[in-house]
Amino acid sequence: MSEITDYLSDKIVRVRFAKFVGEVIWVLGFGISVVALLLKVLLFMIPGFSLLFVGLYLSVHYELQRLDYLLALEKVARYDKQQ
Repeated sequence: MSEITDYLSDKIVRVRFAKFVGEVIWVLGFGISVVALLLKVLLFMIPGFSLLFVGLYLSVHYELQRLDYLLALEKVARYDKQQ
């Protein structure tokens, strides 16, 4: 059982980092979008909003994946306690 818990713990750490990268992309896109809207520069609005939405998607995707791995880890821990 320890191999499974080690594997799931490693996956959780990787997914947390991927979520952090998604949040950084989101913040970068948000900043570019706000500046572009204030300065009314269409050339920066398009990539800014694109980065914003890609970052949001990645952040939510990896958060859901992290929760899935966390639930699997809890199930393994409960199964291990029962035996």
